[in-house]
Amino acid sequence: MRSLTIFSLLAVAALSGTPVPASGPNIVQGMKEAGEILPFEVIRDRVTASVRGEYVGAEFDAQTRTYRFRFVNDGTLFNVDVDARTGDRVSRRQRF
Repeated sequence: MRSLTIFSLLAVAALSGTPVPASGPNIVQGMKEAGEILPFEVIRDRVTASVRGEYVGAEFDAQTRTYRFRFVNDGTLFNVDVDARTGDRVSRRQRF
C-alpha cells in the first residue's frame, strides 16, 4: 500500500510539474527563497535534458537537500539523485 501511495504522489508531481517535498509543502519554497537551493524547475530541466528515459516524477529530501528524479527507460525504473544546492548529479541507481 505504501508503494502505491508513493507512486501516486510521484504521478501527481509529474503531471503538475512540481516536486513533492518529503517534509511539508512549504519547506522547499522557504529554502528556495533563502537561497539555500536552486529552483526545482531549473534542476528538473537540466536533469531531463541530460538523462535518457521518460521522466516519471521527483521527491525532495530536506535533510540531505537532494532531489530524487525517477525515470523509466526500456521498462527499467531508475533514480537520479541531484544536489538541490548546486544542481550536480550525486548518483544514479537502478530499481528492480
